[in-house]
Amino acid sequence: MKELTLYLDGIVPERLSMKRLTAYLRALSDLCGSESEIHFDRVKEGSAQLIALVEDQAFNKVMGQVREVPHGLGSKRAGKAYLALSDLMLEDRVDGTLLAGGAKVFQFPRAKDVEQPLKIIKASSVQGKLYSVGGKDSTVPVRLEGADGETLYCEADVALAEKLAPLLFKPVRLMGEAEWQRRTDGSWRLIKLKVASFVRLEDVSFKEAVKRMKSAGGVSWNENNKAHAEILESRG
Repeated sequence: MKELTLYLDGIVPERLSMKRLTAYLRALSDLCGSESEIHFDRVKEGSAQLIALVEDQAFNKVMGQVREVPHGLGSKRAGKAYLALSDLMLEDRVDGTLLAGGAKVFQFPRAKDVEQPLKIIKASSVQGKLYSVGGKDSTVPVRLEGADGETLYCEADVALAEKLAPLLFKPVRLMGEAEWQRRTDGSWRLIKLKVASFVRLEDVSFKEAVKRMKSAGGVSWNENNKAHAEILESRG
């Protein structure tokens, strides 16, 4: 077994709730991959150090994956986990470092002393596969799986939740007022969308969509050798 440590400079273990600890560990597991060969060991005192043990036969594979991620390489899942960890650190105002056997692998974007991230609230829409509608309060949590497999957090009142429930595991578009947070790299992250309305989306292939458009008389690209120019002109 070899040690892998996520060092969180700016928070001590007694301030790290079990829910927050679980969020860090889940994202760390996704970052490393090889879940069955990585085992959580302990939280070390001082600034919180989340220590995992990697089985020897998986160590080189894990290191090969995590070293690529800060440069935008590696698997999509690992890249999402890196962003998730960076978001957690930004919210908690901590600086994170990944260590292997005590040696630094890489430093996450510094968050302890950065300005409070910008948040805005605006009318928005999100779409994806509806996979969760549930709760016992007057505000019901709703979850979508986005195009890249990410979780989109939404909420609805009971009446809307009842209408959404039959569409479980179907593609939908949800509209309403959303809170967004600006990341340090300039991209925006959805915090939560309060659902005001929704539409069910048809899950069809691109080939089928084009076929339907042709049958409706909306596509005549084969007969038009200036289709690209006309599309650009129509968009202004």
